[in-house]
Amino acid sequence: MNLYYIYQDENTGEGTYHAAVVAALTKEEAKATHPAGDWNRVDMWCYDEEAVKVRLIGAAAKPVVKGIVLTSNS
Repeated sequence: MNLYYIYQDENTGEGTYHAAVVAALTKEEAKATHPAGDWNRVDMWCYDEEAVKVRLIGAAAKPVVKGIVLTSNS
């Protein structure tokens, strides 16, 4: 399992997510992860996963469950 830093600059208002650390197998899987778990919540994140930027942090040192590890919001 890899850890990825995902972030967006499209929706930066109050109460939105700016970034998250995600446990995922692939970059594409990380990009498709919404910090709130629901792509219908575009008021909290970017409007489309194409706007999500992804950076590989590295392999997880211990087994982790796939999904959100940590979020950053305003």
